[in-house]
Amino acid sequence: MNKGKRWITAVAAAAMMGVVPVLSADTQEERIARLEAQLAAMQAELAALKSQAAASPEPSSADEHAIAEAVDRAVQTRMAQQPAIPEWVSNITLYGDFRYRHEWADDATKSDDRNRHRIQTRIGLTGKVNEEVDYGFRLASGNAAEPLKEGSPTSNNQDLGNAFASKNIWLDLAYFDYHPAAATGLNVLGGKIKNPYYRVGNSDLMFDNDVTPEGIAVSYQTDLAKSVKVFGSAGGFYVRERKTDADTSLWGIQSGTTLMLDEQAKTRLTVGAGYYNYGNVKGQTGLGSDSTEFYGNRSSTDGRYISDFDLVQGFAEIGLSAGPLPLQFFGDYMCNTAAAGEDTAYLVGVSLGKTTTPGTWSLSYNYRDVEADALLGVLAEATLAGGGTNIRGHKISAAYQVAKNTQFGVSYMPAKRTRNNVTKDYDVVTVDFTFKF
Repeated sequence: MNKGKRWITAVAAAAMMGVVPVLSADTQEERIARLEAQLAAMQAELAALKSQAAASPEPSSADEHAIAEAVDRAVQTRMAQQPAIPEWVSNITLYGDFRYRHEWADDATKSDDRNRHRIQTRIGLTGKVNEEVDYGFRLASGNAAEPLKEGSPTSNNQDLGNAFASKNIWLDLAYFDYHPAAATGLNVLGGKIKNPYYRVGNSDLMFDNDVTPEGIAVSYQTDLAKSVKVFGSAGGFYVRERKTDADTSLWGIQSGTTLMLDEQAKTRLTVGAGYYNYGNVKGQTGLGSDSTEFYGNRSSTDGRYISDFDLVQGFAEIGLSAGPLPLQFFGDYMCNTAAAGEDTAYLVGVSLGKTTTPGTWSLSYNYRDVEADALLGVLAEATLAGGGTNIRGHKISAAYQVAKNTQFGVSYMPAKRTRNNVTKDYDVVTVDFTFKF
């Protein structure tokens, strides 16, 4: 106890000693006698306390340091007694997103417009097995074509409005990623994986953005020089497994080069090509959940594909700066060499800006023309003109970063769609709120 605290204690004790007897005295003479005696006793006690305080030195800095060390040791001992956190927990990363969408569609073949409220939610994790192997999986929402059927390969959107019924959750990703230390830039992936092929301007010409292929893929990238990067991917995927007939598969290879033309101005050029061979499609029924649906591809009178799909791809992208904003122009071209006509698809577009921090924004535009058998319709972009092939149209999009991990977006897609040799307008507007973590 330091000197200040001792003086306070002494004064408090003296006050109590002086008050209590006064309340019990009967006469004035008795009260005075009592007070005098107690005052003398109090003065003697105070003198003794002062002498004791003067004889007790304050703690030294060495004493304080020793006390602090003792406290630290006690804390560390207590922490060591707590159960250890397993190493695998620290090797896991959780991520996810949620999107609320209003979608308006005006299909000229229908008597009424369609308004849908739709949600998309995904949650996944990635983990490290060791220094060379990672794994991951993701669950996602999505409509089912009918009970006990799997979800759509091209959309995680879940329609709202079925008497508050519970909604479906699907296994959207489940994969391993082997990246050997002896081969920097090489990744071997297997399972249900993210699309391994490069897409200029986030092109969704061949595959919808939600498509997650199933099989094995190898990707590689390296710098040949400070301003030259090469990349490539190859994979074999299972499109439809059959018990009594040959499977439908996809074997694809793609390569490209990125040239840094002006590092200070951030001007770059990316060019590349690809080849994709779908095995055993011609003569088969529809490859989606509905075997009678061909999503714009041509079919025979008995409901079979009339074309195989061997696709040749060429793509280019140029990126530069428009003041502080990134600007890019891009084009994607595909031709089905196995089709007898109706075999070409292309997409051209431009984008400006990028949503990162709150207050940032982006604008984008693309136009596409997709002939009937240019692509496999069941995997093509699912929203513009209702999805599939045999379509042509525009997509105009804007996005604004409202807050951290919170984005607002709107898209307008005027298009024309041909079915049964009849071409009609098919316009779509989407309004999105997206939240990520």
